[in-house]
Amino acid sequence: MKSLIAAGLMALSPAAAIAGPPHVVDTLKIGGTGGWDYVTFDAAHNRVYVAHGAVISAFDLNTHKAATALIATQGAHIALPVDGGKTLLVTNGKSNTVTFNDALTGAQVATVATDSKPDAAIVEPVSGQAYVMANGGGTVDVIDLNSHTVVAKIPAGGAPEAAAVDGTGLVFTHLEDRNALVVIDGKTRAFKATYAMKDCDEPSGVAFVDKGRLVLSACRNGVARVTEADTGVEVATLPIGQHPDGALYDPKTGMGYIPSGDGKLTVIGFDGKPHVVDTVATRAGARTAALDPETGRVFLPTADYTPPARAGDRPGIVPDSFVVLVIGQ
Repeated sequence: MKSLIAAGLMALSPAAAIAGPPHVVDTLKIGGTGGWDYVTFDAAHNRVYVAHGAVISAFDLNTHKAATALIATQGAHIALPVDGGKTLLVTNGKSNTVTFNDALTGAQVATVATDSKPDAAIVEPVSGQAYVMANGGGTVDVIDLNSHTVVAKIPAGGAPEAAAVDGTGLVFTHLEDRNALVVIDGKTRAFKATYAMKDCDEPSGVAFVDKGRLVLSACRNGVARVTEADTGVEVATLPIGQHPDGALYDPKTGMGYIPSGDGKLTVIGFDGKPHVVDTVATRAGARTAALDPETGRVFLPTADYTPPARAGDRPGIVPDSFVVLVIGQ
């Protein structure tokens, strides 16, 4: 499971960023039923999208209105804005497809068959193509956004989970079953390197940190690993919350963020040696996140829970309690 995304504080420097502590400044009520995965933000239309079980939900920040079931899906993992926000690329893990849908109406534009269990997706800006992490197929499927066709299938060597780009052609993903970081050359659409990640169990969220060319990884064993992007050398491991599923970075503030399911958002500074700056209280289940790069606000989906039916079972989700928390100053 999985992101893609960065969060930040409205500030001009890391020192200023921590002057006022971030906190929950708004709660976007969406409702509906079921669990959730990735949340994304579209700056062009000021909208938040969440893969919410069998649907894609949307929230318009201009009107403060929600579309609880904008698009019907088959096990959605992400709704990624493409084409300047006009279209959503939706990964359907249960049907092994990607659909392209009108972002405002939800109308389906195209369907593309992928390898097994497509999960996270990201657009590599140099090529302008989408990279889809086929978690069950062990491949990264490259989709041309103009023709809506798969133009390459890159063997990952394991189960790819989440994705990040460096803006100059490289794509990064984790192999959650091998505790490894994979680097793909987006210019040639070819495998470049695999780096084993000691001390990082079942890595999920991943973010590229431009300051020092680093990769920030969220690890299931309650740590964040910071890695040199070009060598795979470990720079630091830092304590975070339990059950993380996202890793974020805001280039405006130079701050990294990792949300975790135990209700914590860990803030990481990269001035000098990477270090934990703050821990923000969120809510249980808020494990994925998205960033508004202009305001620096962070969006965290979550819901209310009911006690598990039996010991060891997962807790239930209260119907119509689904919300997105907004973190700011």
